Amino acid sequence: MRTVYTTADSDTFHPARQRLVGQVGKWARRQGRAGLDPFVIETLLEHRWSHGDGLFGRWHPDDLTAALLDWFPRQVTMHPDDWDAVVPSVRGFVDFLFDEGLADRQCADRDLLHRTLDELTGPVAEALADERRYGPAKYWATRMMRDGVDPTDNAAAQAFIADVHAGRIPVDRDLLNQIMANHLAASDRAQRPPTLPLVVVPDDAELRTAAESSTILHQVRQLVTWMGQGRTLTPNGNLRLADARELVPLLGTADVIDPAIGDRVFKTRSSEELYGLSVVVAWARAARVVRVVKGRLVPVKSAAKLLTDPLALAQRLYAALPEIGAAVCGSGWNESSMRWRFDDAVVIAALTVYSSAEPLPVPALRELLHQSLEESMLVPNGGTEEQQQAWRRLAHDDADRLFARLADLGAVRLTDDEISLTPLGAALVGYRLREQGVVVPTVAELLDETAEVVVAVAADSDPDSAERLLTAWCAHQPQRGPAELRALARRTDDRIHQRLARAYAG
Repeated sequence: MRTVYTTADSDTFHPARQRLVGQVGKWARRQGRAGLDPFVIETLLEHRWSHGDGLFGRWHPDDLTAALLDWFPRQVTMHPDDWDAVVPSVRGFVDFLFDEGLADRQCADRDLLHRTLDELTGPVAEALADERRYGPAKYWATRMMRDGVDPTDNAAAQAFIADVHAGRIPVDRDLLNQIMANHLAASDRAQRPPTLPLVVVPDDAELRTAAESSTILHQVRQLVTWMGQGRTLTPNGNLRLADARELVPLLGTADVIDPAIGDRVFKTRSSEELYGLSVVVAWARAARVVRVVKGRLVPVKSAAKLLTDPLALAQRLYAALPEIGAAVCGSGWNESSMRWRFDDAVVIAALTVYSSAEPLPVPALRELLHQSLEESMLVPNGGTEEQQQAWRRLAHDDADRLFARLADLGAVRLTDDEISLTPLGAALVGYRLREQGVVVPTVAELLDETAEVVVAVAADSDPDSAERLLTAWCAHQPQRGPAELRALARRTDDRIHQRLARAYAG
């Protein structure tokens, strides 16, 4: 059986959970263990997958305490007659893991887990009976059942709710307020950062070489060199048009000054009309490489050293990217709402590309960004179908502008059809996530892990990262590693994991 589901989606997890619970049932019958409730075990695994680390073969006292004193009382609706089966069923699952060789080597000792469950028996009974610990959904479902209403009967449930609102069914308002306060606090605690795949990046020397090829790094350095001690801005805070005429060819922004359409010339009246140049200046300002002082654009003296280190400068520019949505998306009557949530768009795009072992279709990523903003109610609701399509096109256009900026930084490879992260991009995203407290897997951190955890990480990684991880792990575990891999290959029901385990078992 497979026991690691850290990054598994619901389509993978739910069938696997049913198979695992079925195996527990067979074991219980062989052992003559009566009274194990499959629902309790299903719920325990659901909690470990959705709110924990997805390691079903690794349990410690804190894991059991969190599940039995928080998750079950708050989320799990059970008839009071079934409460007594909760702790014995969890104990049976623990014994199943050890008897069947599924408890991994970092799992707590069986006796320690038994003692923990003994100590939890009384508190669990009290917690399950304490309505103050219930979540809102569980409270109302339990209340309906107590009043003889089937919560799964939609008509009956709606009638019950109507009676509550009409005051025909009394409720304890203080209790409801406590339940809601606990629910909001638990929701805050339940938030966890996304589980990321392993992406092996080159060393800093190679990354510095890659960063030297970055378009925006070259442009920012050229801008600072051109500025000298500083340049006077217009009263509106823009570069003077004469200066813009010098900078456009110098920086290679491809802006067209005084564009001609047919036989008509449209005079450029402000450097603000020059999109590429505006983005470079805004990005340099956001990265604190240049700043405005008394109407002049001047270099930041403390950034002089930064400009000599291409990797450090690339990190600074990537960190500043979310701040320049107004410049990247532009402004005007026909703007999309991505301009106002550009920081979210950068995070969504970066995490999506980082998490994909294969290049992503550009149209799919455009639509993902649009839908993500729409689902968070950041895109206008309603409107005609024509208006909705117009908003979608505007969002897609802004997504393309974001992708182009990531390409300018050297963080992605971009074609008309596909987008993928470069090694430099993987490093930049990883650096930024770690600064924000997100756990980003590394080979070094996985060297002491179990074979199944390492194989599961490798299976979700790009081929190069998977090969580097498994090679390094085998070298680090020369005695124990081959035996663990062979044992994993024999017992796992995941074909990809089985194939990887056999390939590296030697």
